[in-house]
Order: sequence, then structure tokens, then C-alpha cells
Amino acid sequence: MRPDPARWVVGTVLGLVVLGAGAGLRAGEPPSDRMLQERGLKRAGPLFVLLEEEAVHAKAEEVRGLHQDYVQSVARRRSTLSEKEYQDTIKELTAELNQLKAQSNLVTQNINRIPRRRGYPIYLEQFQELTYYRNQLRMQISQGTAFLNQVKSQPFDPKARLKADVEVQNKQGELNKGALELRKLIDEAHEKYTAIAKNPDVKRWLDTPEGHAGVKPKLGPSHTFKLNEKLLERVERESGSDDSFAPAHKASRKGRRTTKSKHTTGSGDAGSPF
Repeated sequence: MRPDPARWVVGTVLGLVVLGAGAGLRAGEPPSDRMLQERGLKRAGPLFVLLEEEAVHAKAEEVRGLHQDYVQSVARRRSTLSEKEYQDTIKELTAELNQLKAQSNLVTQNINRIPRRRGYPIYLEQFQELTYYRNQLRMQISQGTAFLNQVKSQPFDPKARLKADVEVQNKQGELNKGALELRKLIDEAHEKYTAIAKNPDVKRWLDTPEGHAGVKPKLGPSHTFKLNEKLLERVERESGSDDSFAPAHKASRKGRRTTKSKHTTGSGDAGSPF
């Protein structure tokens, strides 16, 4: 029995349409959120970032608080050494606050430089991350101001030295533990970024323009991730020192420098306050 010509034509056309659609996906259609998630990625503005970044950000928040507690405990101990150290501590706390305020002003300037369309920032991810960082600075300024006022309200008392020593040791231990955990998360994320950059699907997606502007996405890490890494590097320098306000003199371990030198990023630091 001869096939119905009409059915044969319809079937052939449908087959070509399906094949064409499949070829279009392979040739250069942007990946869906599900496809990205299967590779452990998600969209963050013009970036593809690892899902593991969320754990890094959460741990960095914890370390930031531990660092603030440690710095304040060191300052409190210094204020028990002598009347001169007490006065010097107040001066250094004031200088630290002024530095934070200058940094916050710089971030605000960078936020204001972000181009806008109809009142909304064009680079939304950059705007959100800089705003987040400015909020962190403002919180540090608020806490630092309260602590400075507390130190000023407590006259020099040499009997408080023993209690201050114990407090510093406890805070330092907590900070070191948090820093080690954050270092592990950050190093693992860098290794995953290096590995996933070699994935054929990811390479194809990064070469596929997206959106109305037809801009090719980039692979992370995100700007917030980089800021958290800078925080960790500062903590690693300071937490091993007896004095957080002294010039950093503890060299990084050889393995740490080697690891850091291999880190590459997929996006620039435009708008970075550093």
C-alpha cells in the first residue's frame, strides 16, 4: 500500500522543524536556568556564578563579625597597658573610623557613577553588590563608633589587663577557626571555577550573546566573592599577630601564595573600591 503523500509531506516538515530546533539549541541558544543549575551555576546579572558562592558569602558574614570582635578585644587590651597606650588606642580607633568613612564615601561615588536608564541602574548586579558592601561598611562604622565611645568612657585601669588577655585569646581562636573554614570554601570555589571553565557546554554558553544587547556572559567569581576574599586575606594577616593595629608582618604561607597566584577571574573589578 502506497503511503499517503499528504501525510508524508506533513511528517517530513515536522521532522525538519524538530531537527532545526535541536540544532538551534546546540548552535547557540542561551542556557535555561535549569541547564545552568545542572552544572552548579546560576545567573547573577551578566555573570554565571557557582551556587557554592552562597556558602562563601554566609561564612564571610560570620568571619566579618568575628574579626570586628577580635579587633575590639585587642584595642581593649591595649588600653590597659598604660595611660599612653590608652590614649594611642583612642587615636588609632579614630583613624580606623575615618578610613572606613572614606572607603564608604568612595563606594558611594562608584555607585553614583553607574549609568541609569529611567532611574534604574543598567548594571544591576554591580549596583547591588556595591550597595551591599557600603551597608557593611556603614555597619562597621556604627559599631566602631559605639566601641570608641565605650573606650573613652572607661578610664585607664591596669587591673583589667588579665581579663583583657583572656578575651583576646578567645576571640583570636574563634576568628582563626572561622578564617580556616572560609579559606577552605574559597579555595574549593576557585578550583571549581577552573574546572568548569573547561566544560564544553559552559564554553559554548559563554560564547553565546544574551539579552536585547546581545552581550556575552562571563564566568564568575562575582564582585562580592572578591570582596569576601579580600576580607579573608586581611584576617589572615591580622589574626596571627598580637596587635591588629600594628603593621602586618606575618607573611602568608608558601602554599597560600601559590594558590592565590593561580586564581583567575572572569570579570573585571569595575567599580571596586580597592
